Amino acid sequence: MSLFDKIMNPANPPATPQNVQAGIILAPEWKSDRHILLKDPAPESLDELKACVDVQDPGSIAAYWIYSVMALTADYDIGMSMMKYLYADIEPFGRGYTEGGKAGRAGWDTYFNERLQDDEFRWLPRAYFVNATAENGFHPSRPLSLLLHYNAPVTEALNGQTHVQLGRLNIVYWVQSNAAGNKVNIEISHFDGGSRWYVTKGSSSSSLFYDQRGGLSAEARAKLWT
Repeated sequence: MSLFDKIMNPANPPATPQNVQAGIILAPEWKSDRHILLKDPAPESLDELKACVDVQDPGSIAAYWIYSVMALTADYDIGMSMMKYLYADIEPFGRGYTEGGKAGRAGWDTYFNERLQDDEFRWLPRAYFVNATAENGFHPSRPLSLLLHYNAPVTEALNGQTHVQLGRLNIVYWVQSNAAGNKVNIEISHFDGGSRWYVTKGSSSSSLFYDQRGGLSAEARAKLWT
């Protein structure tokens, strides 16, 4: 193309669905429902998490993100350190999260910090793991595992918006609670020039605590902490 042709043509022609999709490379095995098995014993520190998670695999990132959110209920600082390692700091963690903290500590607002410590709520992230049921008090079997569902429409829509223009490749999985069926999307992204995948939508953390107590029987409630 001559210099004149370049002057007369847009520098960044609008992307079409065809040329956007042509540039996207997602491994075929990622674009399906996946059963992710976590290492056993599960990590109890940030260093152990780093040794377990495969940062080249978005499914591994998603699974250990959910585990890290669950870890908040046992040790806030350890859980938060794990989450920050897995998370790309390009937006706030999400609804309810205040960096620096209205509550006086880095983290969520007061209501959510209280929820993390309340036995009525802090079991909720456990319910997303395989074999966590009302019959066993939502105590998942070991080794811990998660069923990730590939969200094709949301993945394709996100990549149409961000891949060509921003150099950000995305994949979205959703997980479903065994309590009342709540579904939560986990958005994972890779940036041009980067070496790994990150969580890029932190609101999934608070969504994993969506209140699903209403459908629990008295018998099921009694089993939560036994």
